[in-house]
Amino acid sequence: MGWVREWGRPGWEGSRHRTQPAPVVLSSYTVGLGLHSLEANQEPGSRMMEVLLSIQHPQYNNPFFANDLMLIKLKESVSESDTIRKISITSQCPTPGDSCLVSGWGLLENGRLPTLLQCTNVSVVSEKVCSEIYTSLYHHSMFCAGGGQDRRDSCNGDSGGPLVCNRSLQGLVSLGQAKCGQPGMPSVYTNLCKFTDWIQKTIQAI
Repeated sequence: MGWVREWGRPGWEGSRHRTQPAPVVLSSYTVGLGLHSLEANQEPGSRMMEVLLSIQHPQYNNPFFANDLMLIKLKESVSESDTIRKISITSQCPTPGDSCLVSGWGLLENGRLPTLLQCTNVSVVSEKVCSEIYTSLYHHSMFCAGGGQDRRDSCNGDSGGPLVCNRSLQGLVSLGQAKCGQPGMPSVYTNLCKFTDWIQKTIQAI
């Protein structure tokens, strides 16, 4: 059986909050792999996979917004192809200044939702700056990226989108300001280097 890692972007100022699921849930939804366009009925090279289980982190939202990740177990294994590839999860924590690529179908600057997958580069922000901006919400399970003068950012609808640094999965879109793309206001990502042991142990146990 295959595994997919899914994470949410609950949001800042209560704008993107989601309800808390049970720790382990038998699931009946599907996961799309190899997708680029949301308009195509069956995009060439894509696959829709049925989900067996959803497993949230045991400390999800404890404290508020922390440990924001979930594992999804698929009903069957996934074969790699030209359009579907696996990516390693980094064991190294991010370094301030690292240039990373975030992708998703979230809101654009004009307030519209795209039909094609969007990608942009953002830079990792220091823990000091991140904790000063998000004050009491900041937790070691998080890190910040973006907030540059170029206004590049993740936004509402990018929930769970990957942040890739140095060809490894470094983080996942978690929360941000109510207004996206503000200079000096980076977004928050789940810090995957803090969860590698839990991910591996959970996969092995199920």
